[in-house]
Amino acid sequence: MTFRSKIFAGLSAVAIAAELGTLGAASAAKVSYAAAWRLCKAELDNERIPSLGVSNDRYLRGGACMRRYGYHF
Repeated sequence: MTFRSKIFAGLSAVAIAAELGTLGAASAAKVSYAAAWRLCKAELDNERIPSLGVSNDRYLRGGACMRRYGYHF
């Protein structure tokens, strides 16, 4: 096996593993929109993320959290 083939095989394996990992996480998280909102809000409150008036971080992290539960904006 050439070096180029080894690199391609390694990257392919990583890509397949990442795809399978995200499919499992998305299918396991079946909660309603309201429940996902409550969970994400509680997570952000626990991390003491500042309000939207101070920083955009809460908005970005909140969107990422909702995305974990399958709700895309």
